[in-house]
Formats: sequence, C-alpha cells, structure tokens
Amino acid sequence: MKKVNVGIIGLGTIGSGVYKIIAERRTEIKRAYNLDISITKCCDISEVSRKKLRIPKSMFTKNYRDITNSNDIDVVIELIGGTKIAHTISKEALRNNKHLITANKALLAEHGKKLRELAKRKSKNIGYEASVGGGIPIISSILDSILINKISSFKGIFNGTCNYILSLMSRGIDFKEALKMAQDQGFAEADPTLDINGKDSAHKVAVLSQTCFGISLKLSQIFTQGIQDITSYDLNVANNLGYKIKLLGISKIIKQKIDIRVHPTLVRNNNPLANVENEFNAILLDSKNLGPFMGYGYGAGMLPTATAIISDIIRTTNKELHPPDLKSKAPFRPIKFEEIKSKFYIRIELEDKPGNLGATTTILGKFKINIDEIIQSQSKIKSKSAPVVILTKNTEYIMVDKALKKISQAKLSKNKALVIPIEDFN
Repeated sequence: MKKVNVGIIGLGTIGSGVYKIIAERRTEIKRAYNLDISITKCCDISEVSRKKLRIPKSMFTKNYRDITNSNDIDVVIELIGGTKIAHTISKEALRNNKHLITANKALLAEHGKKLRELAKRKSKNIGYEASVGGGIPIISSILDSILINKISSFKGIFNGTCNYILSLMSRGIDFKEALKMAQDQGFAEADPTLDINGKDSAHKVAVLSQTCFGISLKLSQIFTQGIQDITSYDLNVANNLGYKIKLLGISKIIKQKIDIRVHPTLVRNNNPLANVENEFNAILLDSKNLGPFMGYGYGAGMLPTATAIISDIIRTTNKELHPPDLKSKAPFRPIKFEEIKSKFYIRIELEDKPGNLGATTTILGKFKINIDEIIQSQSKIKSKSAPVVILTKNTEYIMVDKALKKISQAKLSKNKALVIPIEDFN
C-alpha cells in the first residue's frame, strides 16, 4: 500500500474540513484506493482550530516552512487564501519536490501559468479541483479528456452567493435584505465585495480558461460586472419575458480571439442554467466530440470543497499524473466588451416629460439600434421619472454605449442606465 504524507497550511473552514474527513475516512480511503493518507503536519497562525479539532501539538506549527521544507511531506495543501504569501508557499513546495494542492482561484488566476511551468520542471502535480466550482468535478473531467475532446466554449454560474441573492430577489426581496439573508446563512462573507462585484467569478473563469484553452490572461482583460445594480424590478420584468437573470462567466474561442467576460445575463427559462437556483453552481461546456456537458452542484462550503481537495490528493499521488501541456500554440486576442454583438436589455429611468421616450428612441435609431420591445411601467407613487425597459435586436455594445451617453447628455434620463446582454444560447 502506498503511503502519502500531507501537510495542511491554513486551518480555516476548508482546511478544518479536509482534516476532519481524512481523520474520519482514512480506513475507507485505504480500502478503496490502496492509499494511506497521513496528515503529518498542520499550520495556522492561530491555535483555535488546532484545539477545536484536537490536533496534537507535535503535529502543529505556526511556521509554514516546517511543512514546505520538510523531507517527510509529499503533498502540500495551501488553503490560506490571498496571493502574496500563498504564492511563496506554492513556489517553495514545488521547488522542494512536493505536489501542490490548492483551492486558491486568485492565486491560480494570477500565477497559475508560472506555477504549472515550475511543476512540470519538477515532475510534480498541481491539484486545483476545489478552486472552480467547489464540489463540481469539472477540472478533472476536463483534464481527463483534454487531448481527445477539444473544448470550444464554456459558460456558467460560478458564484453561489450571487446566485442565492438573485434567487431571493426573484421572489420580491430587495438586494440589501437578500444579501443579509445570504450572510446569515453563511453563503456570503462579512465583506462580500469580491462576490458581488463579479471578481470571484472572474478568477474562476480565468482558471478554467487556462485549463480549457491554455490561455493566461490578466484580470484586467476580462470584462467584469457584478450584480449590485440589479433590482427586483429587473428580475420581475425578465421573468415576464420568459427569462431569468444570472451572473454568468463566459469564455469562448472565436478563430484567433477569445470572448471572455463576467456579467449579469438574461437567460431563457428553457436553458438549464436558468433553472440553477439558490447557492448552487453550474458549468456548461461545449466540445467537439462530447457535445454539451454540464456540471452541477454546490460551488462552495466546507464539505464539498474539502471533498474536492481530498480527490486531488488521491488523483495526484495515486495516478502519477503530470500537468498536461496547457500552453496555447497560438496567441489569442481578448475581444473587448465594446465589440460584443448581442441583444440587450436596457433599463433607463426617463424624466417624466412629454416627448422624452420618443426622443430616446430617435437617438437609438441614429446609432442603428433596432428596438424589439419597449416596456413602460407606471409608478405607484408620484415621481418625476419612471423606469422604461428597451429590448434591442442584435447590435454592438459600443453603439448602445454611445447612444446612452447621448441620451444622458440630452438630459432625457435620470441616473445611469442598466444594460444586460441577452443570451439565447441553447
């Protein structure tokens, strides 16, 4: 039986989950995989988790180098988050001939390419299943078939916090209350900024694009828009039109270009992504040989994420897998969001004056924007403005942006307009 010695750096929610599952299921893992996973050392800046998990003092340290530099450890599990110290830990682990497992999507989005190159030179593996989709085994599914199954695109719901909030808002709950409920349930952090503004999803889309296409991009090259401007009104209008609003991450290859972005999207009710509710995630891949493939499950949480990490330990050490060559053979130019051609949902707060709607549609026409439908809502209270929703036919976003700037300059509207792409993919 093969024995693997593991060091865990970071005993937060996920690290504690990894420790508990291995401690409880070690015998079953031995029997099923002929592999004995032994936790040799744990590291954290605090002893709170050590005491809670009853980890012996001899197995605990506050110095991560006791793990990365140890000759007794085969696999380093990095679970501290952030990018600076986590990057140092990851480099030291690989340089010292240890396999690396991480759930750190920010680390991989920023440094994944160089870490994989280092791992390849050292003939070591990097397991990162838990970094995208939590308990959804999407990374392993891709890596197991990447050489025979060319992936052309993926789209998905990558953030359970945002999906939970949007699900509540679709039932008439306003954003602030929905966010508080998400925090009370443990689905949102005390500071939910990275979830709400879409950056968490952008990190995951970057990591998955590296895996699918061998393309490493800076986060500044990924158009990212969060859900902070979405209202229950928008969700209600979308529902009446046969759509759901979801925060999607999209990445697709178009010749020598890559269309990669994160933003709220109107998705038809008959699309499987539209029916993903609450804290669940889902990722829809499109490939040459397999066709469409969808992964669905919990995107975060202690047990799903810890399970993904333990699966990586088994894969990394039991199969002697080496990182596939994910380097793209040709450079891909990121498509700017201004170049995107789509139908659009535009919610604009028009000043309640005669002729304003007509003047607005005239400006849209001057920018060659064809209107599919206009929805006017009567305000229940006396107001100097009212929301108007305009659905466009296929058009370039740059033309929509120019038209809205002109409408604002003409003082026809109040506040900034909300623009959401409409995706009619199957």
